[in-house]
Amino acid sequence: MGIWNKFFGAKKPEKSPYFPDSEGPLDLGFVKKFTSFGGFFLYNDSSELVLKNFKEICTENNWNQSEIISLNQNLAQRFQVSFVEQASGKLDNFKAILIHCEFLISNTGKILLSNNQINHFKIKALPKTIIVSAKISQIARDVSQGMAQLKNKYINTIPTNITTLNIKRKSSNDKQNQEEQTDSKNIYLLLEDY
Repeated sequence: MGIWNKFFGAKKPEKSPYFPDSEGPLDLGFVKKFTSFGGFFLYNDSSELVLKNFKEICTENNWNQSEIISLNQNLAQRFQVSFVEQASGKLDNFKAILIHCEFLISNTGKILLSNNQINHFKIKALPKTIIVSAKISQIARDVSQGMAQLKNKYINTIPTNITTLNIKRKSSNDKQNQEEQTDSKNIYLLLEDY
């Protein structure tokens, strides 16, 4: 205890609005934000459960697996969906697209993507439902940390078409929310932790 504290009493430091809130676990922070915006989250602790949950998503939405596409050949084979090689144009005539992601952003609940997942497509050119397959190790605290990890992941060539997915909210009353929703999608997240 300093001498000034003895004379004037110790003041409890006020919380600065410039310091971030103390955080809990990143995964829980992400899930809370993601689901609060209307994202559908499915936790998977085995490869079998991932495939089972994927089939349940298809059943729930009355989709055939032929109505779902992927731009990644390995992902298409794993989930037995159609593989599409095209790098531009429109894909919104399909019911859903299955993709990987770069990172899951904990403080916003958004999903960071690049050309490695969506080629050179704009988000609005993709189907209205996006199913994301991700691992728990892909959670980043914020966009800044996600971008730093992205630079470390791709040392020689930083990806292009870096963007985040916006979740389609159930209801939007004001004009600003409606404008923000133009590129928004229904998003299912198959999070793997095994």
